[in-house]
Amino acid sequence: MNDIDPKALFRLSVLGPLVSRERLSRGELQQIVRQLAQQEYAIPGSRRRHISEKTLQAWYYAWRRNGLAGLSDAPRTDTGRSKLPEPVQVAVLAAKRENPRRSIRQIRLLLEGTGLVPRDTLSRCAVHRLLKAHGISRIAGPDVVPEEKRSFAAEHAGSIWYGDVMHGPTLSFGGRRMKTYLVSLMDDASEREHVNRWEFGAF
Repeated sequence: MNDIDPKALFRLSVLGPLVSRERLSRGELQQIVRQLAQQEYAIPGSRRRHISEKTLQAWYYAWRRNGLAGLSDAPRTDTGRSKLPEPVQVAVLAAKRENPRRSIRQIRLLLEGTGLVPRDTLSRCAVHRLLKAHGISRIAGPDVVPEEKRSFAAEHAGSIWYGDVMHGPTLSFGGRRMKTYLVSLMDDASEREHVNRWEFGAF
């Protein structure tokens, strides 16, 4: 006897109000799906509490086609293979091996900074899958941690800037008393103050 996939059973339980009906009237499917999407669920293997309408509809039609088996996760045919272009894969792996503590965000910024990939086009999931496939998604050895450590220091000048404003002394200027403010900007990578200037306003 084949074991029943727990995920399939969970999905079937969520679809209960739909699969228990022999026939749905016009518009009733969308109405029930919308109601199901508004509920909270204890989703196996996930911290999420809600399921989108699109996912619920996909589960419903999969059950209509193949019954309970249609609700099981089909094995992916691209497991272990990255869809990233070869030069991008090489650059990602090289960046991680050069500095194992680099986070995925830092790797993306690095590749964007070199012009290898356009801004906001490199998928975080794709990078993670590539690193995981090569066994370098986490720090090896005694420093291993449950999640990747993320450094707060930027690797390149101009990547992260910090700003602050504070009240300064009151000065006489042109016969009027003026309030001053100190505005500072700091580049995180170089850790030095790039801009310091006094600004005047009416007191």
